[in-house]
Amino acid sequence: MSSTPSIPVVDVSPAFGDDPAALAACVAQLRHALTEVGFLQVVGHRVDPAVVDAAYAAMDRIAEMPEAERRALVRPRASSRGLFEEIDERGRVLNRALQFMKYDDLAAAEADDAVGGHPDYFVPNVWPEQLPGFRTTWKAYDAATRSLASTLMGLFALAMGLPRHFFAEPFSKDVTLFSVNLYPPQPVDDDYHEEVILNPHADSGGLTVLHQRGSYEGLQVRDAAAGWVTVPLREDAFVINIGHLMSRWTNGRFPATVHRVVAGPDTSAQRQSIAMFFLPNIDQVVAPVETMVGAEGARYLPITAYDWQEQFMKEYVLVNSYAEPVG
Repeated sequence: MSSTPSIPVVDVSPAFGDDPAALAACVAQLRHALTEVGFLQVVGHRVDPAVVDAAYAAMDRIAEMPEAERRALVRPRASSRGLFEEIDERGRVLNRALQFMKYDDLAAAEADDAVGGHPDYFVPNVWPEQLPGFRTTWKAYDAATRSLASTLMGLFALAMGLPRHFFAEPFSKDVTLFSVNLYPPQPVDDDYHEEVILNPHADSGGLTVLHQRGSYEGLQVRDAAAGWVTVPLREDAFVINIGHLMSRWTNGRFPATVHRVVAGPDTSAQRQSIAMFFLPNIDQVVAPVETMVGAEGARYLPITAYDWQEQFMKEYVLVNSYAEPVG
């Protein structure tokens, strides 16, 4: 399979300007991409490349840590905090990921009045405090990509026939999660075929903002007609995809598209990615909006972000874990 232009690329710079015609054209492109694919790449996003470079440099520092220090960061995968390693049945590390949340701990969430009656959700982040500036680097990346996500949600609202500010309140105390992923080189057999190193799944939240780098193109999106479609590597672009909660808001009209990651074609192939999962306020009730419900009626019952995320994580960890994380 080769890279294909079927993953739409949308220039979102009109979102930052004052040209109504350009904005309308941008929204129309987004609507088409979200309806037909559920995946796209955005350029013209105004995220400083230096912020992205600093984030990848911080990732490299994790890889360079002594093994004992890195092991101290390991937490159970279901917590979505700290370091975990995806281990296959042969004992190979398929993915090493550091995960953290917008709020460092329960106290930070309480200070922002974001707890919403669910203190158990706010598990403390696990930071490598021995790495100076590490947390500051990620807070800068957090701010930049959440700003982009908020801008995109405004465009999505317009694409849904809603006021641009519709999602401002539902995401005013967002509980966004980050996953910083390193897919190390894998052994390759003589009869190489695309080996899946992150199982097929769809994401849970409002939208996902992903940046990717590497020596090969490993992210693939499932298309009903074309099978698995490879997402090209573009340094100037963020990959955007719809999560289940946004799909519920749209009554399924914007699909949460299934995707996976495959290993590279040789033993030097390596991939890195930074995923930001933009999640609404923890007590936000999500239900199909009137503008997206046709004669068929609402396909989904209302559910809170907390209840959905709890359900999703149980299913996701069960489906995607090859083994318990080490540590």
